Amino acid sequence: MSDPHRITARFVHPAGQPFVQRAGVGAAESAPFAALLAGVDEATLTGYLAAFDADVRASAALVDPEFATRLPFAPGDRILALGDSITDDSLSWAHQLQAYLDLHRAADGIRVVNAGITGNTTQEAVARIDLIAAARPTWVIQMLGTNDARRHGSLRARMQSIEETRRNLWLLAELIAVETGATHVCLTPPPVVEADADAWEPFQQERITWREADVAEIADAVRAHDGTVVDVHARLRSAPEGWLLPDGVHPTLMGQRLILETVLRELAGS
Repeated sequence: MSDPHRITARFVHPAGQPFVQRAGVGAAESAPFAALLAGVDEATLTGYLAAFDADVRASAALVDPEFATRLPFAPGDRILALGDSITDDSLSWAHQLQAYLDLHRAADGIRVVNAGITGNTTQEAVARIDLIAAARPTWVIQMLGTNDARRHGSLRARMQSIEETRRNLWLLAELIAVETGATHVCLTPPPVVEADADAWEPFQQERITWREADVAEIADAVRAHDGTVVDVHARLRSAPEGWLLPDGVHPTLMGQRLILETVLRELAGS
């Protein structure tokens, strides 16, 4: 953690914000603002992004190539990764999925659209169904709920009740089916280490934290999805040391690879 700006840069993507997308502002145009948010100049941010890309490709190369031929994706498929900061992360499972497909199924032209937005709840995902549909996905792979469990202030007020989360998960399933016709896969949110989240200074400054019991409750709600469910929560509860950043919430590069491997194993029928 010698360079905190590098960590911040992983999750700073203003071009993905709904109001920016609706205004037609692209990543190149928003790059100065992204650098400002990360606390670095544009040249440094460009260097970070190049390093992230190299890390993603190296990590994806470690994933079992045997999954590739058994995946149900067709040539030309568009996979939309719908999520929060865990998906928005420049090292995320979604970016590693694209790198994996480029490595093992390049001729099929399968594209992954990263529609993760840092801080998003299930309710905020419902509110951007227009952008989800506009991406024309044939698959939607969704991992949401961590921020529904986020707790705020000295009261530790939960962002959304479990009843609200269940409703939003149902709405997302209905809207994705009607508006896109895409195959919808749901991932349970990863577990959190609440003591680490409580101690993480940036979270203290924002007066936010998480409780693992809340996240586990949301994982149970996701498991009720009628389509394919990938149980990331259960897999990472038994993951080796080093899968989680010191903030207790966000996966490391290795943790993101474990998420990808869990997804690929489920979709490949292993």
